[in-house]
Amino acid sequence: MNASIISLPEVTSKNVLINCSNLHGGGGVAVAASFIDALSKLQYSNINIYLLISSDVKRNLSGLGTDINVFEGCDVKDYYGLDAIWRGLSWHFRNADIIFTVFGPAYFVFSNKYHIFGFAQPNIIYPSNPISNNLKFFDRIKLKFKYKIQEYFYSKADSIIVELEHVKKRLEALGSFSTLPIHIVYSSVHSVYKQPNHWTALNLPNQVSWTLTRGDTSLKFGVISKNYPHKNLKILTLVKKSLRLNYNINADFYVTFTQYEWSNCSEEFKAEIINVGEIVLSQCPTFYSLMDGVVFPTLLECFSAVPIETMMVKKPLFGSDLSFIRDVCGGCCNYFDPLDANDIARAIFEYFSQSAVEQHLWVNSAYEHVKKFPGSEERAKNYMAIINHVLSNSLEN
Repeated sequence: MNASIISLPEVTSKNVLINCSNLHGGGGVAVAASFIDALSKLQYSNINIYLLISSDVKRNLSGLGTDINVFEGCDVKDYYGLDAIWRGLSWHFRNADIIFTVFGPAYFVFSNKYHIFGFAQPNIIYPSNPISNNLKFFDRIKLKFKYKIQEYFYSKADSIIVELEHVKKRLEALGSFSTLPIHIVYSSVHSVYKQPNHWTALNLPNQVSWTLTRGDTSLKFGVISKNYPHKNLKILTLVKKSLRLNYNINADFYVTFTQYEWSNCSEEFKAEIINVGEIVLSQCPTFYSLMDGVVFPTLLECFSAVPIETMMVKKPLFGSDLSFIRDVCGGCCNYFDPLDANDIARAIFEYFSQSAVEQHLWVNSAYEHVKKFPGSEERAKNYMAIINHVLSNSLEN
């Protein structure tokens, strides 16, 4: 997937605010940190760039060794949902000519500034999905109301950036977004994945002790993810049992939950699954490298970096047979039905039943595939090209 960098005329000096103050975990934080890190190495003489970042984004930037002093200014603030309205998020917009909220929405009542929102809320474009459809009536109504509020605030943007074509098509079909410019900027793998000497060490907790019998196999699987319902990670306990009972494979599954997420897991889940805890971007390739494979049983996504990160570290990916994963991975994923633990176990067994040579060819083919994706620097340039385009038009008008 090659994304050409847009060439646009430079404009006179303007103030641009990069807003990541609403991002507190998961892939959004990783994308924001990767973008800012790449941006710190670029030069834009016509633009004064200011940062408004959350403490989690700041922590990841520190892990990457990003020099934030190259920017005109940086405020570290944490805003959560609608609370941002009365806690004064819009106050930070006062001197900006344009605000880019890397993943929206940004919550404000009124602003006369130009706003660009990155979009990554699949519940808005796929309101009928396995998660919402299985909720009780009133829970489903509450969830629908929640995402209608988000849809309203997303619609306050002046333009939207998405990561894949299917998201753009779904947004264009919604009345709230039908008149908004929608740009596609493909996601990427941060350059740290290509630089093992910059990977930060990570010690895995002690794995579950297994007593192996002759012919048994022991494997480690992991996934870097928040414990959102649509990630479907509760099925991992059933996958683990199916592997043991049906295929004599003893598997340990590792997750990266916050302490709050972990405390809200069932006792069965905590007994069967191993929590590494939150990790920063520079530890992500280390995490993948310690695994025998990555299991990604998601039910709903706009985009996730998990597949491309897995392929970049040359580990086999086992993923849900969903259109967005096929769009990204093509034939470089071992697909399964994410609602069927036995089918997930089947996909794992079939892969590891191959010879070592076949497995090597598989992961190398996936690696060659993912190398076609734009790098983090190219993504940053494409983000900034859109911003430059907006600023150029504002000068002409």
